[in-house]
Amino acid sequence: MNKAGKEQYSDTVDLTSNAGSPQAKPRSALTRCLMGLGYVVFLIAVVGGTLGALEYYAYRKIKNSPLGEPYKDKNLRLALHSSQKTAPAYGYEPTPGCASVRNTRLGNSFEYINEQSFKDFEDVPIEKPEDEFRVFITGGSVVYGRGPVPPTDKLVDFYEVTYRWTIPHIMEQLLNKDPRVREKIAGKKVRVINAGVPGYVYQNNLMRYLAKLRLYKPDLLVALDGVNDNHTVARVRKDWNYFNEGPYYQVIVDVMDMEGRGLLNYLALWLKRNTYFFTLMALQRGEGTGIFNENEGIASIAHDPTPEMITYRANNIRQVADVVAIFHKTLEADGIPHVFALQPLFRTSKKKRTPLEARIENETGMFKVGFFDAKETYDLFRKTVRERCGATGFDVVDLNGLYDDVTDWVFTDWCHLTNGANYLMAKALTNLVKERVWGLPLSEEDRITIPVDTYLKDYSKLAKVLVAEKPSDAGLHILKGYPSPELLEVASNPGSPQPVVLDLGSVVPVSRLRIVWADEKAVPASWAVEVSEDGKKWEKWLEVPKTVTDKYDQWPGFEYYSPTSLRARFARYSPTGESSKSPIQLRQLSLFR
Repeated sequence: MNKAGKEQYSDTVDLTSNAGSPQAKPRSALTRCLMGLGYVVFLIAVVGGTLGALEYYAYRKIKNSPLGEPYKDKNLRLALHSSQKTAPAYGYEPTPGCASVRNTRLGNSFEYINEQSFKDFEDVPIEKPEDEFRVFITGGSVVYGRGPVPPTDKLVDFYEVTYRWTIPHIMEQLLNKDPRVREKIAGKKVRVINAGVPGYVYQNNLMRYLAKLRLYKPDLLVALDGVNDNHTVARVRKDWNYFNEGPYYQVIVDVMDMEGRGLLNYLALWLKRNTYFFTLMALQRGEGTGIFNENEGIASIAHDPTPEMITYRANNIRQVADVVAIFHKTLEADGIPHVFALQPLFRTSKKKRTPLEARIENETGMFKVGFFDAKETYDLFRKTVRERCGATGFDVVDLNGLYDDVTDWVFTDWCHLTNGANYLMAKALTNLVKERVWGLPLSEEDRITIPVDTYLKDYSKLAKVLVAEKPSDAGLHILKGYPSPELLEVASNPGSPQPVVLDLGSVVPVSRLRIVWADEKAVPASWAVEVSEDGKKWEKWLEVPKTVTDKYDQWPGFEYYSPTSLRARFARYSPTGESSKSPIQLRQLSLFR
């Protein structure tokens, strides 16, 4: 290469070097720190904004969901609470002011807890009104009114028990409709208070009575217990102490234990109580406003118990029986009339299983509790409790055979009941109160007679709807036994009102009615229901001059318990007076024995 070429080459700019350009100054430590801090702030803003957006989204979803309805006049943050609150004197109880919504697809509605932690729409004042005869019913989830627990809940399409189908509510209706009862209590109105709490056993109910219920001056107490204790007595430990036991005791221990499942429970509970997002997740899992992780009871053990374990179980049962006797003696000392009854357990019931019940029994297991056979354990438990209380002169009634003659569906899992089965249980308990507390002989209307299945049926489910004396294909959803989002609408005809008639298909005894309207505007000021055996000769059954609706479903409703049954094949509903000029809009019309 010649000299000129070398000079030309040397004058070429090398783009890969910094030669000939000013040297870049390194960033100072302060600048790097500020940039890092800004990056962190940016990330926090992005994450916080995302979480805030999710939280607001969940808030709007909850507010606009059916759950928002019972909280519309309250602070919606109550919906974040867990379903139970700690009560040191007796373990736990429902959280005051809480509400939940169960299975809205099937028209089920609100579950309210009042300010006194009882499942009721109205508060219970300490001072009892002079015209009130106050009854408390204690027990576990069957008294409280709970649907099936996992894994059976999916099998029965998340079947739920609404307020109007709870045993305490039905008992209140049955007692108030009997004129002989009103005469016995000097014309007072019976108020039955649901003091049931899911998971409760006898010791919970005794301690809650001593610490709380007795302050409300009950005139009568009914205890329906037993099945939860079947799990409790299966804990085989030499140092077993009944007052440190109970189905939910282990949950409290788990939450306090900062390891494994306990830490997860604690974290889930904290998030549930403090964020709408986790509450929405709980709702979508079908758990209402309850906790995420519930106690699943004692797992069945594969091998048989040893003689030592059987001895422990017998000792455990005797402790429970002693507490039952103490509960009775406490009430006796307080001068409170009381009736104690033992619940039916699916495994010990002799009823013929329906195909669905056969699947439920197979799905839930409950053949064993811990090391022990569930049926054998409950048989021994019932026998020991009855003998122990019998020694004090007090009879604990065993209702285990109540459903033996029922061929219809009764059990939704190992112990929980269908709506119809709840009615039969309430009727049996009401009869016990009439006989044992007031010495009233049972009337023909009181007695549970064959065929027992008729008490569980909603006659309307197989009925035909007639409008203007012609079958209607529209609006048949009102016969499903629960209120539907759809409507049966009948146009108004002022000159010739068109009532809605149900043809039940055959003549049956009718004593109860449930009706749900479209909305508040659709509720007639006055209306009537007539019944007939032949569709020609009509008898007035119910006349309502001023409608007062209830809130047991998502829409305004009305229920009626007649003092006596009437035989009917046809039922005719018609608004009266000025209301006859308005269209009929119904979501449900059901008739029962």
